[in-house]
Amino acid sequence: MKISNYSLNYSSLLAAGKMDIPGFLSLCRELDLEGASLHLQNLTRTDSDYLKQIRRVYLDSGLSVSMFTVTTNFGLPESLHAAEFSKAQEALRVAELLGAPLLRVFAGSPPAEVERLKAFDRAARAVRSVCEEAARAGIAVGLQNHNHGALCRTGDDVVAFVRKVDHTNLTFVLDTGQFAGSRGASGEAPAELRNADFMESIRRTAPLARYVRVKFYNPRGDGSEPFIDYDKVLDILRGVHYPGFIDIVYEPGKGTPGPGEDVGTAVPRIVGFLRSKLRGQA
Repeated sequence: MKISNYSLNYSSLLAAGKMDIPGFLSLCRELDLEGASLHLQNLTRTDSDYLKQIRRVYLDSGLSVSMFTVTTNFGLPESLHAAEFSKAQEALRVAELLGAPLLRVFAGSPPAEVERLKAFDRAARAVRSVCEEAARAGIAVGLQNHNHGALCRTGDDVVAFVRKVDHTNLTFVLDTGQFAGSRGASGEAPAELRNADFMESIRRTAPLARYVRVKFYNPRGDGSEPFIDYDKVLDILRGVHYPGFIDIVYEPGKGTPGPGEDVGTAVPRIVGFLRSKLRGQA
């Protein structure tokens, strides 16, 4: 397994002009990482000249473009899908120019719980369309599980959605902190899912995963996360012979009072913790 870092971790610095994408990639190089993932919203420019420069920075830094991400909501009524497709198409264009092998999307959330089944069907059709378009560019589409209210909030939801889309260009991005029952999941969970076993959802979907996002909220002194047992997570991934990236996603203070630790001190410790856990793997 290889370690990647996510631009969204540094959104406040990027938005304030205190860091730019080359600076983010330089930091990833300093941390001796193998990859870095980018979110569309963190790019101040998406013209081809700029993207070619960024691609060269990746090369010069010895980093892989581990994944490109965009936030989509195809659970919305189809009358509102044009804007979602537009975001996905722009993200595909950027991903292709950067040389990213994978584009992360969300299925989205139903506008109301009573519409869940209909939203599930229309989101599956929409994601299938994105898969078709991405296939022409040679980019895989990664569905990510996300939050309690979303269409893919449990392991069973993910498996059902992947089957519903039924496209060879669709794969799965496993987020360790965004299954129902996990501390970091956004949204309000219905009563029957508030105490769901999110580790079981991780187990259920690990065989599908081609990318893994590892969530951290309040890392201890040794970089470990109190709310997710990463010994168990890594055992699950090794059990399915997962060979890819584990991408650090830092959400400081999630679920606890206060703003949480600064990303500049937390992420290096997290990297050290993950390295210690991966050391000696086959």
